[in-house]
Amino acid sequence: MSSGILGLVVFVAVSIADIVAYAAGRRLGGPRLSPLSPAKRWSGTLAGAAAGLGTPAVLSSLTWQTAVAVAVGGPLGDLLESMVKRGAGAKDAGRWLAGSGGLLDRIDSLLLALTVLLVLE
Repeated sequence: MSSGILGLVVFVAVSIADIVAYAAGRRLGGPRLSPLSPAKRWSGTLAGAAAGLGTPAVLSSLTWQTAVAVAVGGPLGDLLESMVKRGAGAKDAGRWLAGSGGLLDRIDSLLLALTVLLVLE
């Protein structure tokens, strides 16, 4: 599979994982994932990983590399961005996308997921 197509698959998978993680974490609650981001819950992380892994599986592009990138790289990217925001004392990383925490909140998971994928490929 070409790297462009694989990047698009990871983009879609991480986006779906992010949305499901948010919704499941809010709905199911449970233990906090990390003090770096107190609103994130284990329930959301696990539900998001499952949903995110379903995307490359349905598209016949699920490999161990894409699985690690989506299920591990995505959530770690989100936590890293939260850590940076907390360190800067900023709630939102920008106003370009109203209601979503800014542009960086939309791509934080993707940046680390793609990096993990590149390292593992």
